Amino acid sequence: MLDAVAAIFTCNDEIFSIKRQLYLRAFPGYTAFPGGKIDAGDEAYAIDHPLFAEFPKVEIGGLIREIEEELAFDLAEAARLQQIRRISKFGTALTPAFQKQRFNAHFYKIELTHKPNFTPDNGEIFSCGWKPTVALWQDYLLGEALMVRPNMRAIRALALDISVQSVEPFCEVFPDDELPHIEFLNGLGILAVPSNTLPPAITTNALLLGDEGSPRILTDPSPASPEVLQRLKNTLRQQHPDMILISHHHPDHHESVPDLARDLGVPVLCSKTTRHRIQGRWGLNYFEGIEVRYVQQDDVITQWLGHSVICHELPGHDDGMVGLAPESLAWFYVADLVEPGTTVVIPEPEGDMSEYFKTLKRVIRLNPNILIPSHGLPMGGIHLLEKTLKHREVREQQILDFYNAGLREDALVNALYPELDKQLISLAHQNVRQHLVKLGLTEG
Repeated sequence: MLDAVAAIFTCNDEIFSIKRQLYLRAFPGYTAFPGGKIDAGDEAYAIDHPLFAEFPKVEIGGLIREIEEELAFDLAEAARLQQIRRISKFGTALTPAFQKQRFNAHFYKIELTHKPNFTPDNGEIFSCGWKPTVALWQDYLLGEALMVRPNMRAIRALALDISVQSVEPFCEVFPDDELPHIEFLNGLGILAVPSNTLPPAITTNALLLGDEGSPRILTDPSPASPEVLQRLKNTLRQQHPDMILISHHHPDHHESVPDLARDLGVPVLCSKTTRHRIQGRWGLNYFEGIEVRYVQQDDVITQWLGHSVICHELPGHDDGMVGLAPESLAWFYVADLVEPGTTVVIPEPEGDMSEYFKTLKRVIRLNPNILIPSHGLPMGGIHLLEKTLKHREVREQQILDFYNAGLREDALVNALYPELDKQLISLAHQNVRQHLVKLGLTEG
């Protein structure tokens, strides 16, 4: 468990926020407050001043250092020059248990006498600025701002009353017999369901969305065990879906869907290809007693904040895979098209590397504001799509060069993945073969 600090700067009725860079590994594209991890020795940056006296020196020191690094603003000097009206401990938030890296984040509200000229670190900050707190809260309500829950709760509280000094409880607590249901984007809930997926992922995102009066859709619920299934059912008691959408046929996207659909009495949506592949692998009676409805490109699935949510066919990783996006392209649920921290496998026989390249390029051209993968947190922008495409292009050139040098499949895999975990070797072979097929090369 690590500690972190964040500064909520206010001046009169305005608040200062940042949008994190789109290529950062942690919370890319999120609307947030400046700050970061507390480092060893940060107490050395703290100063003796009445404004800071009641707070832990390591937190104040970390705050002073982080603000200097991110905004080139000397918080200690501002205190000495009486440019700070008041500082208060706004709250402490604990990262949810399903996150691999967890923080105790200490939020400090800093009321300034005037708005300084901050100089943002462009390596970490995509954009930043002052805005009326009510307007910033409106950005979230309109689905235009991606936020972690503590930031959302802070902005909501300050929009109601800019003078508030703390929020309690600041950290959400989820019942042990349920799964956390979190809206990083207004009106779009995410359940991080522990699933039998491939490492490094340990969960599959189940989206829950649909305006009042429109079908409420649950995507890809795939609990890893009966215990997780029961926790999922408990969560859905207050969030009852009208339909379940299966994005594609891989088991970490539909495990226990039949049981859940029968229990809830709801139909299942999927592509015709997905149903064919599921029944071909798990039997013709897999969907027994369940209404299955086919979806295809451009079908309207539901509504989100008044926008039609459209089905998008996303072949490449799986020939039956579909995703979702509102017509505004405020976000795009891309299923297994990409995954943070790794590259997806293009498996046989359902995968196709040529189609995968085409799908990546098509979604990049659409340029959605936010990407939502099946594994990992939502992220702002299309950086991960572009990074993945570039990686695959580089890998393909490497394969071509090695092939022209006389290497064939086994030698290619050894050359490209010299330290790969043995459990993943078969997947590497599949990706290499898929590239060879795309290049029109065969073993010889």
